[in-house]
Amino acid sequence: MATDMDLPVLSKGDDSSALCHAPLSSADPVPKPPSSPTTKGPGFLHHGRWISITSAGEEESNIILAIRHRRAANKFRQWLWNQREDIAALVRSHLHLPKDDANYAFEVIPTEYWRQGGFNMCVLVVAMVGGRATSRFVFRCPLPHKLAESQYPGTMDEKIRCEVASYVWMQEHCRDVRIPALHSFGFSDGSQFTHISQASFYTRVARLVRRLVHRILELPLLSNYNRNTSAPAIGTPYMLLEFVGPEVGNMLSITWEQHMNDTKRRARLYEGMSRIMLSLTRLPQTRIGCYRFNLSDATITLTNRPLLSTTIIFENAGTPRTIQPTETYYNTDGFLSDMLSFFDDQFLQDPHAIRDEDDAYERIALRTLLRAVAHHFIIRHRRNGPFLLQLTDFHQSNILVDDDWNITCLIDLEWICALPIEMLEVPDWLTNRSPEQLTGEHFDQFDNERQIFLGAMDEMSKKVQQEHDVQIMRVIRDSWTSKGVWFWTCIRSINLWLFLIEDHILPKFSYHGGIDDDLKRVSTVWREGVAEIVEAKQREEAEYLEELQHLIKEEIATE
Repeated sequence: MATDMDLPVLSKGDDSSALCHAPLSSADPVPKPPSSPTTKGPGFLHHGRWISITSAGEEESNIILAIRHRRAANKFRQWLWNQREDIAALVRSHLHLPKDDANYAFEVIPTEYWRQGGFNMCVLVVAMVGGRATSRFVFRCPLPHKLAESQYPGTMDEKIRCEVASYVWMQEHCRDVRIPALHSFGFSDGSQFTHISQASFYTRVARLVRRLVHRILELPLLSNYNRNTSAPAIGTPYMLLEFVGPEVGNMLSITWEQHMNDTKRRARLYEGMSRIMLSLTRLPQTRIGCYRFNLSDATITLTNRPLLSTTIIFENAGTPRTIQPTETYYNTDGFLSDMLSFFDDQFLQDPHAIRDEDDAYERIALRTLLRAVAHHFIIRHRRNGPFLLQLTDFHQSNILVDDDWNITCLIDLEWICALPIEMLEVPDWLTNRSPEQLTGEHFDQFDNERQIFLGAMDEMSKKVQQEHDVQIMRVIRDSWTSKGVWFWTCIRSINLWLFLIEDHILPKFSYHGGIDDDLKRVSTVWREGVAEIVEAKQREEAEYLEELQHLIKEEIATE
């Protein structure tokens, strides 16, 4: 098998220090330092690695999509730049500043200072008072070419609705966690909302009373955002966020390599991370899904599907949608079954799913075995809940810290979902290794660091009282012992299942022989017509490689 890390192909913009602390979205579950590029033959640089005509086909990721996404990102960046006057006017409107007030001006900084993450473009807007820059804002737009918008119109709005709801939830229930201020947001249909701090005194009082009534009557949580009909529409969903600068903190990823062996800094970091995780899990959730912002009444409700980055990546690559936007789950079994089916559909759709016939049967056997053992990793008496809110994208670039690694801000709230308690886990990047690398001595190193982290979490659990009877620490420890942590990592990752099943899950069942011919026979019960499917996948792979060669030559010609 090709040994590629579980990283979707991204196209990142210029890394300017002027915007290094803007809230970004990264699809990378584990940020890693780029390897030193080695140039072997004609090609181009991708994520710090040289992709040549010969090596591109060995990449686990779909390089054809990566090339198309890079081109689409450049077009979208230019489109936003052409909208810069409207963006500046929109920011002014959301801050309730008169159009004819010459003392205030808003300027969109040139594109070389913008930042692009896995799913968003971050535009920096500077407020000028008397010709002097006084404050900065981040105008954050989802990337249509990364969110399956052409296949499933409305997905960009769905993402914004869920992310806004996460902000509203944390503003209300996780006040001990510092997050960027969300000033305003808008949707594709022109609907726009502004925080009531910009409204009149009477409007704020009225909202306070309404929120109190909602709380007393146990109605859905009413947000602090009012509809804004005066802001100009720009034709894309967006969020206007506080710019969090170095005076608050720096991204952990900036100093991670330098201080990762400092035990005192790690202790402070683990304390802060534990507080964030336990603050989110404090309240029990009745179903598996995401909170969503309701445009009709500005409330949030747990009525959106569980929106994982993996789901969006697969749908964007052409995988048929398995879970509809308004579909939630009241039990773990249904959610797990649909996720396994979704991965199966992804295999069928992906033109680069296999390398050859032998590899095809091996991958199909692994998919079959993963479903066969699934029931071993469900906690029976918790299959119907409660479920708990979890950060599914909790990595170093989303955490701001001071010089001593005290966490000062959490800057990315997308992909927060209410999920089965079995999916709670210690962040897998603590030893700077990705999950498929955690074997042998690397496994032992991570296990040691994991226990230190859980020690910090034990202490924090005494301070953050949970309003349910789930023994979170026991669940996390039991998941490690039962190998459940590896199973659930397979469910939420893009391609880690290729490695984790063989390295960690099969040995649980006393199978250490690797994927031999006998085990590959399991592939025949995956579904009907497996032989025909394998033949079709081989043809698709040949066509993929042919198209890839053509596109790479085009890329080389334009470099």
